Amino acid sequence: MEFLIFGKKVLIKQFGCNQSDISGDEIPSSVNIFVKVTKSCNARCLFCSNANTKEINGKFNLPKLLEIIQEFKNQNIIINRINITGGEPSLLSDLVQLILDECSNTAYKDIHLHLNTNGLFGQSQELMKNPRWNSISVSLHHYDTVKLSELYGAPVPETAFAFEGIDTNKVNISCNLIKGYIDCAKEAHKILDFTLELGIPRIGFVSLMKINDYCRNHYVDFDDIHLSSIPHVYFTKSMNRGNDCKCSNFLYNKGLKILEIYTRNYMNPYYCESALIYDGEYLRQGFHEDNIIC
Repeated sequence: MEFLIFGKKVLIKQFGCNQSDISGDEIPSSVNIFVKVTKSCNARCLFCSNANTKEINGKFNLPKLLEIIQEFKNQNIIINRINITGGEPSLLSDLVQLILDECSNTAYKDIHLHLNTNGLFGQSQELMKNPRWNSISVSLHHYDTVKLSELYGAPVPETAFAFEGIDTNKVNISCNLIKGYIDCAKEAHKILDFTLELGIPRIGFVSLMKINDYCRNHYVDFDDIHLSSIPHVYFTKSMNRGNDCKCSNFLYNKGLKILEIYTRNYMNPYYCESALIYDGEYLRQGFHEDNIIC
């Protein structure tokens, strides 16, 4: 369904995801807003679209973000969540704190705030302690700090997994499937156990998007992992939006502890229904430089 947002036509979901061959039910109009506070990062991951981006400071129009939020509220369009992302958001912790403060006001307390972070360095873990976060995704692509340091192009401290003062019930691990790292059932099993040991209740496995040579050469198809072959991993459901995307959910049980598992089987990078990106200057439909709304 199309809505007029600031005078531009914007695609908004009208139906939920399909479950297998069963079409999704009609749902209230809703969006996810990704707020990209910076392109810079303290890691140098070769699989990242922001790889080797070093510029930190840029103009960020916070009043415009609040206008965007209010526009959706005025049109009775639900904001499922606001995802604070980057780059690495903790490089601009002062700006993120301003956003958190604004979203702590009564008018915006109902909005789900989500943080995407590498989560393994001191400044990111400080940011994770803020109680306003409803959920937090931490990028963790291996259980070994030496392997992580290789992937991040930066030394990961041994204290990275302490998560002191952080509510780990809000945290989920985001693990990229990468050839030579987490690339088979045996390695996936190890990081499942490691996540449980950390006291984190959720993990997501994602195949790389083939955006550059590194991603193409290190791509691992989720179906080749054979997650269900791991003892005590149980499939629960699968959802899809046709050829645009598909995800599956599992549960892992060990020692009376339960780990929720999310997997993205595939995704069309051009699919953008209900996905909006604000970079401090422009609001866009989808993860591309065009499609500017305002």
